[in-house]
Amino acid sequence: MKKVLFIAVIAMLGLGKVSAQEITYGATVGFHNLGVNVKGFGESDSDSASGYYVGFFAEFKILEKFSVQPEIHFASVIEDSESTNELIIPIMAKYYVSEKFNIQAGPQLDFLLEDTEGINKFGLGLALGAGYDVTEKIFVATRYSFGVSNRISDAPSGISSKFNTFQIGVGYKF
Repeated sequence: MKKVLFIAVIAMLGLGKVSAQEITYGATVGFHNLGVNVKGFGESDSDSASGYYVGFFAEFKILEKFSVQPEIHFASVIEDSESTNELIIPIMAKYYVSEKFNIQAGPQLDFLLEDTEGINKFGLGLALGAGYDVTEKIFVATRYSFGVSNRISDAPSGISSKFNTFQIGVGYKF
């Protein structure tokens, strides 16, 4: 886990050297939903749990209407008195449709912080989202990430499980 945190921090700091015209840092917090979809042998089942996320980001403005925003979130969900904690690292490309409204897309890495037998700790998703700047410092954003990696360790042929996440929250730019 220390390696994942180290890589995330280096990525956030290192991207600042890539001819970014403006760098903005901030924090974000909100609602987090983790959905687990299992498919196999012509059947499928899904379950979800809700909780919260809290995180930090750095936004690197590349062009007038385009920026890159790596983030790091701690997310926790609770179901039946059991919690699941994740470290989530989205790297979003943001396009400003207008001065206050943006659309986002990019890869999202996630890392389970607990050991769960038969489940891969590391996953990859494709995230899509949107954001709205309420003021110069405060914004709201929502995002959905489609899991693309199979989370079952040594899964037999034809069986897969993917994690999807939904987030909605508020943020503050420092």
